[in-house]
Amino acid sequence: MRASAVAGIIFANTNDSLLKKLTADRSMAAVPFAARYRLIDFPLSGFVNAGISSIGVITKENYRSLMDHIGSGVSWDLDRKNGGLFLLPPYVTSEAKRYNGTVDALHGAMDYIERCNAEYLVLCNGDLIANMDIRGAVQAHLQTRADVTLLTHYGIPPAHHDEMLFPVIGENGRISKIEVGNGGDGKTDYVIGAAVIGRKILLDTVRRAFREGQVGFLTDVVARMPETHAIYAYEHRGFVAVLGSTDDYYQANMAMLDAGVRAELFDRERPVFTKTRDDMPTRYGIRSSVSNCLIADGCVIAGTVKNSIVSRGVTVEKGAVVENSILMQGTTVKANAVLQYVITDKNASIGENMMLKGAKDARLFVEKNQML
Repeated sequence: MRASAVAGIIFANTNDSLLKKLTADRSMAAVPFAARYRLIDFPLSGFVNAGISSIGVITKENYRSLMDHIGSGVSWDLDRKNGGLFLLPPYVTSEAKRYNGTVDALHGAMDYIERCNAEYLVLCNGDLIANMDIRGAVQAHLQTRADVTLLTHYGIPPAHHDEMLFPVIGENGRISKIEVGNGGDGKTDYVIGAAVIGRKILLDTVRRAFREGQVGFLTDVVARMPETHAIYAYEHRGFVAVLGSTDDYYQANMAMLDAGVRAELFDRERPVFTKTRDDMPTRYGIRSSVSNCLIADGCVIAGTVKNSIVSRGVTVEKGAVVENSILMQGTTVKANAVLQYVITDKNASIGENMMLKGAKDARLFVEKNQML
């Protein structure tokens, strides 16, 4: 199939309310991850690796940080005359206002959907961390002649996500029933927030759902379709994290300290691209101590850092100790400060001799630009 036959749509503000502190000044898709990435890098890279060159990013609010990150799409080879990256803000048509859910969002993006000339579209939520085989999902969609193909995963779903989809999957992969609810403790099949759908079916169902006042496209529309349409599952077997809480976010970051998990997510055959930032290598002091960490470029480490994720431009001064923490871009930890189980947002500053100690199941959070 020609690449132009498939287009992509990313919902940048998916479930912002579930990570309120991290999404106070940014959309879900712009949340930093693993020291140098943003969440949107994963669906964008998945689309590009599948040869999809027309991608619409539906935004709702707080998308300045997202715009700064994706720009014209050059880091993903999407700055092109035909196709490319399209930012779809809330007021794309006269009828579309500040939307309440993905049905409204898709209805507001009708112009893009109609003009992209793709036969199929891949929809993806912005709260998903996975290196998806989009090409394989589209091929499976064609082979089964499905109306909708949902990307699923067998594992433990996020515990605090109230709108997870749990499909009943037959031997041939066809879904006979979909339940919507909260994640549990045991392993099960669940939809990770990505779907392949024909353009005509998408347009028809969105128009109908919009008229009927439905809110979530997956939860209110697709979940009811197995009785009338051919809905199939395509299993994603690698690492996946659907962010239903700050705890999910923390655990997903900490998982990156495992070399095996990193190898699953950052597959060389399907690379994950991000915005390139030319910076100096990280400098380490003579008496610094670093173990089991991910540390980006441009940092100055003179203290002790253990089991932590450290983004670009972070400074850890002499005598400071950082353990089991996530430090976002531009964070400064002054001399002799101690951080344990802490998440700092961008440009936070921790004063000298300050002691911040959270717990394994209750991290402390330092807001963007906050000085302590």
